[in-house]
Amino acid sequence: MIKKNIKIDRESMELISLFNNISGAIIKDCLIFRNQEYNSEVVIFLVKEEDVGKAIGKAGEHVKDLKSKLNKKIDVIAFSENLDRFIQNILQTTKNSIVVQDIEVKESRNLKKTVIITVRPQDRGKAIGKEGSMIRKIKELVLRYFEVDNVIINTKNI
Repeated sequence: MIKKNIKIDRESMELISLFNNISGAIIKDCLIFRNQEYNSEVVIFLVKEEDVGKAIGKAGEHVKDLKSKLNKKIDVIAFSENLDRFIQNILQTTKNSIVVQDIEVKESRNLKKTVIITVRPQDRGKAIGKEGSMIRKIKELVLRYFEVDNVIINTKNI
């Protein structure tokens, strides 16, 4: 279910090299997430799970250093080839982590696959984000690496 042949553009390669030189961590990928509503960019680095601490640095020093060099917000996300774990890693990067209750993949009659992420009702707003920015980020990352067609947020009272 994981996609092969992910294309990395020149700008991303340069950012990966820069962050690798600063942190010494193994960076798997870099995406520039453009938030049209706020006319801003977030640089997202996908890092080997065991290298996340190394990438961030003591008290976030590597991220702060890169943020000041690029003048952009930086997200460091642990990459996993396991879809559930990858989604949880994306949602755990927020300051107040979102509790994922369930993740399921449903296939429709036309063979389209939709990932349904169930969160607590009180986490729904955070999971969607301002102007839908968080769900767009989740969608972009998941669709880039996994053979699915859509990602939606669901809430369930337990």
